[in-house]
Amino acid sequence: MKRLALLPLVVLVFMGQPFDAAQGRRGAPPRDFQNQPQPTGTAVIRGRIVAADTSTPIRRAQVRATTAGGGRGARLVTTDSEGRFELRDLPAGRWELSAAKAGFVTLRYGQRRPFEAGRPLELATGQKLEGVDIALPRGAAITGRVFDEFGDPVAGARVQVLRYQLVQGERQLMPTANTAISDDTGAFRVYGLMPGDYYVSALLRALDDPNDDATYAPTYFPGTGAVADAQRITIGLGQEQGNINFGLLPVRAIRITGTATDSSGAPLAGGVVALLPSDGVVRVPGLGGGGNRVGADGRFTIANVPPGNYTLMATARPARGEDVEIASMPLFAGGEDLSGIALIASRGTTLSGRVVTPAGGGATLPESVQVAVQQVRPGRGLPSRPARLAADGTFALSNLFGQGLVRVGGLPQDWTLQSVVVGGVDVTDTAIEFRADEEIRGAQITVTNRVTDVSGTVSGRDGTPVRDYTVVIFPEDETKWTAPSRFVRSARPDQQGLFRIRALPPNGRYLAVAVDYLEEGEANDPEFLAAAKNSGTRVALADGEAKAVELKLLQR
Repeated sequence: MKRLALLPLVVLVFMGQPFDAAQGRRGAPPRDFQNQPQPTGTAVIRGRIVAADTSTPIRRAQVRATTAGGGRGARLVTTDSEGRFELRDLPAGRWELSAAKAGFVTLRYGQRRPFEAGRPLELATGQKLEGVDIALPRGAAITGRVFDEFGDPVAGARVQVLRYQLVQGERQLMPTANTAISDDTGAFRVYGLMPGDYYVSALLRALDDPNDDATYAPTYFPGTGAVADAQRITIGLGQEQGNINFGLLPVRAIRITGTATDSSGAPLAGGVVALLPSDGVVRVPGLGGGGNRVGADGRFTIANVPPGNYTLMATARPARGEDVEIASMPLFAGGEDLSGIALIASRGTTLSGRVVTPAGGGATLPESVQVAVQQVRPGRGLPSRPARLAADGTFALSNLFGQGLVRVGGLPQDWTLQSVVVGGVDVTDTAIEFRADEEIRGAQITVTNRVTDVSGTVSGRDGTPVRDYTVVIFPEDETKWTAPSRFVRSARPDQQGLFRIRALPPNGRYLAVAVDYLEEGEANDPEFLAAAKNSGTRVALADGEAKAVELKLLQR
């Protein structure tokens, strides 16, 4: 594996009260239950944000703290004129910290290499953690110019920077949050980039001129419409890569017309029709999610569509309290206009059931529990809204589309999902296909406060303790490596150099490895897991078992 550049070391000095690991781990956990007040506590984090190259304070930098694992309890503060910040009234538990400022790389606490996860801070009740200082490096930048087919500068082109990322175990070219708009000379500058490998694309939003069928396709540097032919751009820490100049590809645009009706056959008046690219990553301005309205008679028109494969989606405008109706179909846009398209919207699946605790366990169901569906293929349907539980533990999820896994949110850290049974079949780790106008009743979801707990330390070959690493625990059974998987978990160490992974499904045979660097999301990469399998330490977990392990660091 290619070694990535080290980011400036995060300077940490802890001068507060002695750390009590047991208290920190048993403290009241933050929850993610919607519309509840932020959980409060008595812990404090103080520190300073400085520039990595000059050590000067960074004023008005944003420092964000979130509870590890995605629970409710986010905090946001800004630094003062000396670059100092203070996060107060924090509940005990694990917290993750990040710092951001325009022109600098957004960095998480403990992050030393690009795109790796940060390290958590373990807080005990009443603890004051001092000297949490983060040094932000200057962001890299990509500059260039965009031209038309005649060599004239193009103003208003949307320039995106993309990179390959691991998304649910698959490597995909995805846009970053860094974008720019070309000026009147065609020039653009995308800044705040991590060091790494990138690709650049540009697209000009076409005018809706019925007399002009010319437009521009999404174009990748150095001037190609094919992702496979795009040129990789490698930038270092704080580097500015210039001369990324390329011309947009002119193509004949087409017009798509048709009708959209709801499930009763009435016009989908006031609804929205959008085109979503299905074979590329460049979002086409004005096509996806932008708002091509359906007329009162149900007719719609989408003009200036570049060639390509799309998903055509219509979404109704629901009345208050009603479910959204949607319709979708695959569509290929070639060289000819498409007319007579008929979209018929429908409501999705309704899933209802009950959340329970194990029989005879004596546990009381947490009030914060929510039920939701995690999409297996994001973008293939509308995200589901979490369902709150009634007083008797029942729930109802409506308007489900696509394929998804039933999951539980809002659980305290001492609880976990045990099983999901639908129609007498265990579907805990099997995606459910949600069809139009279907109703699924009697789902039983079991949650438990008997969770597995794996913790430990890592040392080098010479036995010296290591405090900067990533641990991955995964099953020996390769069929369970499919993402998203409850059986594959990763963790970074806290400020004491200790790692902890909770709530792995019990009664399984696992392997644990510690590596010096792991890109975020790479733990779900089957290639990484296959390469690490022979180096793993075996870990067997019974129901509710806590186990301490000592691992050796693997250099990648």
